[in-house]
Amino acid sequence: MTRRAAILAFGFVVAIGLLGLQSWDVALGRVQRAAVRAIEERTGFVVKTLDRAEIAFLPLPRISLSQVVFAQRDSALAGEAVRVKAQLRLLPLLGGRISFDRVDLIAPRIDVAVPAGSDGLTDWLATPLAEFERLQSQSKVVIRAGSVFLRANGAIQSVVRDLDLVVDERERNDPLALSGSLNWRGTPTEISLLWPMVGGSAKAALSATSSLLKLRFEGTRSGPGDPVISGLLALSTPALPQLLGWFGEESRLASALGAVAISADIQVKPREVSFNNAVVNLDGERLDGVMKLAEAGGRFALSGTLAGATLDLGRLVDRLPIPTVDAADATPLDLDAWTARDIDLRISVDAARLKGARLADVATYLLVKKGRFETGLLRASAYGGNVKSRFLAVAAPAGVDVKVQAGLDKVNIGQAASDLPQLARLSGTGAAQLTLDGVGRTFDELIGSLTGRVNLAARQGEIDGMAFSEMLRRAERSPALALRDWRQGKTPFETITANAGIAGGLLALTEAQMNGSNYRFNLAGSASLRTRILDMTALLASANGALKLPFVLKGPVDAPAFDIEPETLLSPAGASLVPTQFTR
Repeated sequence: MTRRAAILAFGFVVAIGLLGLQSWDVALGRVQRAAVRAIEERTGFVVKTLDRAEIAFLPLPRISLSQVVFAQRDSALAGEAVRVKAQLRLLPLLGGRISFDRVDLIAPRIDVAVPAGSDGLTDWLATPLAEFERLQSQSKVVIRAGSVFLRANGAIQSVVRDLDLVVDERERNDPLALSGSLNWRGTPTEISLLWPMVGGSAKAALSATSSLLKLRFEGTRSGPGDPVISGLLALSTPALPQLLGWFGEESRLASALGAVAISADIQVKPREVSFNNAVVNLDGERLDGVMKLAEAGGRFALSGTLAGATLDLGRLVDRLPIPTVDAADATPLDLDAWTARDIDLRISVDAARLKGARLADVATYLLVKKGRFETGLLRASAYGGNVKSRFLAVAAPAGVDVKVQAGLDKVNIGQAASDLPQLARLSGTGAAQLTLDGVGRTFDELIGSLTGRVNLAARQGEIDGMAFSEMLRRAERSPALALRDWRQGKTPFETITANAGIAGGLLALTEAQMNGSNYRFNLAGSASLRTRILDMTALLASANGALKLPFVLKGPVDAPAFDIEPETLLSPAGASLVPTQFTR
């Protein structure tokens, strides 16, 4: 090639390069129409309107559409983008045919039609995924700085912001693969999805990571017809109530849970998810078993059986927003908030803690239906004895019908006192029974309607902080010395028996007696459940009944005053003592 020819060739290349780098206005041209048709075929988005189109050939062939309004063919998805960029395939272009490697949607605003009243990702994703499934093939779609508005009958259900998403190119029968990030309800989240587009058994995968959630699923989706998804799920959250709130689910019962981690073999069917070989960690305590989450009649139902080594039941109870029993609280009892979801959960553990008490061989349950809440201990061993309990609340025309049953038998009180400071002054072997039944719209009505009974018994123990035997011995010698230091020392007892009936919000003692080797102590009177005030009298007598010391027990349950009556007969001749008082 001559020097002149070389210069001409170089100039020609430069000219072509300059022309290729130019943007040409082809808004009404054939290239634009062909490009729009190709975008529709390869993405499923029908372009409704656009402002203008520009095409450039170097360094790579590309077309750019400005202010594009688009929709899916069934209008379930619609939106607009500031700009749509499409990279053209070079070889098809040389043959006069337009095809794309990828399509970029810049700052799109997308509206997705969802079922009315829906607030779940499954319902929200169903329509867009169904549209993608109808496509035989698809170009790579890149969404940058997008927003998605989920609407039901025009009303916004939720908004996804800061959407940066890459949907990989796929050909016939290839799975849908996407990955990226988004901001939903103020929480940035990284996601990836592999979803099969054909029938039969095919691989499926999902992962999501945010400050509230780490989720990973790998398995298969089988068909045809209603798909069945099965595989291994791993999910963890530092705070389950916040995670449920993120998904729009408010649950009072979920407040009992903190950090939760679940791994299981799951099977997902329409309106049902089964968790087999499940491992559930509640604040680090492991439970194993099976669970099922189902939906019927618009209500979600959780059922399952779990077993483990340890569980802190007290921690779960302390987290619940349980209202204080207060007769002055006129707020209506709200059972509906506690029975919004159906639950049938059975848990067994080798050891548990409940408000400081240590329990062994524990079987507990939670049974919730609409308008019905029930929980309790089916069995538990405690300090050489056993414990059972049941709490039932049912919606009734008169308000909430409440039943309480609790019992313990052959419990070593001295051993229990090492964990329960309120029993520190008592030893022996004890038993107790409690039954209550009431109905009302407020705590005042409920307490006023309570009926039931309380039975207490203990044997072969001591009460610390009072010396009844020493008090009687001193009184026999000198009435003036009877009260000296009687609140120091211990009083051994052979038996304690207390029986009380409850009616109309009032507890009335029918029998209350403590017996020792040289004394008898009897208690009578009542206690108001509304005001929690005691009004009782007591009588301490020697074994032969010759010496008697009357007492009164009055005041708040938490700190009652225990007084000897001012005019106390110490002997048949009579004498009086200066009154004394202590609070306990």
